[in-house]
Amino acid sequence: MHHDAYRNKYARKVNLKPLVLSIMAIVVLIATVGVALAWTDMTQAKTNKFHGSVDADVTLHDEFDGVDKDVFVENSGTATIFVRVRLDEYAQSGDLIFASGAKVKDKTTWTPHTYDGVSITDCGNADNGKFHEYYRWTMNGGERDYTPGTPGMVYTVLSGSGKVDRTDLTGEGHHTAAASAPVKLSEAIAALNAVEPDAAQQGIITAVNAGVWLLDDTDTAENGGGWAYWSKPLLPETATNLLLTKVELLQDFPDDWIYRIDVKLQAVTANDFAKWNAGDWFGYRTTAGAESLIHLWQTPAAG
Repeated sequence: MHHDAYRNKYARKVNLKPLVLSIMAIVVLIATVGVALAWTDMTQAKTNKFHGSVDADVTLHDEFDGVDKDVFVENSGTATIFVRVRLDEYAQSGDLIFASGAKVKDKTTWTPHTYDGVSITDCGNADNGKFHEYYRWTMNGGERDYTPGTPGMVYTVLSGSGKVDRTDLTGEGHHTAAASAPVKLSEAIAALNAVEPDAAQQGIITAVNAGVWLLDDTDTAENGGGWAYWSKPLLPETATNLLLTKVELLQDFPDDWIYRIDVKLQAVTANDFAKWNAGDWFGYRTTAGAESLIHLWQTPAAG
């Protein structure tokens, strides 16, 4: 069965000691005065390493040129890792804060972008306003060349100036995973567990095996909701494809405004999935859907 092939190929246990790297970065500040729109990159990086004997370094690429915004993850270490990314939003127009209780200087109060709606790019979570009435995201799982980064760094500027033609980037022979549109996690789990997958499910299984972002739509009430999981182990010197590729202004806000996106990255080795569900690791939890995915990763190959 195709889902057994997935398990055989990717669900093997790796004999590594635990090590975890988490990078959290504010990567975009958008502010306006009148009708003039100014984009300013404001980057803050915090790295938390849980020490062990293996190299599990990882690099977050969150690159922005004023039009294109590329978010992807590079395994810049020597150990196979598993990664997840979450995108949190903050918006304010004049004195109106879009999400009740949100504070611009406290990223823990920002709103996770979730994927349980009709469109994966329109979460509609804020109660005092709608983020995506004003900014449209493109999440098409694109691919591009890239220049390898330094482990633990967060890269926030696309090469060149102005709008970048990604086919002309100097990649030094490095290219992200192939283009593949993100898949909702609930649909992926259903396909992988299907006894006789239908044609659509076969397509999802193929994408999961090749590498695709799985968007956790399975339980938005839990704090773990909103994470995007790369569907397979990320090998050294490889990178995911693009989780986010563009952020476009659709219309002016009623007043001067601020819009920010906080990108959170968490990476673990195969023996340390429990860190994703540990209260002392930034208080996040894994949803039931994510636990099902981890179980498939951990299931020993049959036969």
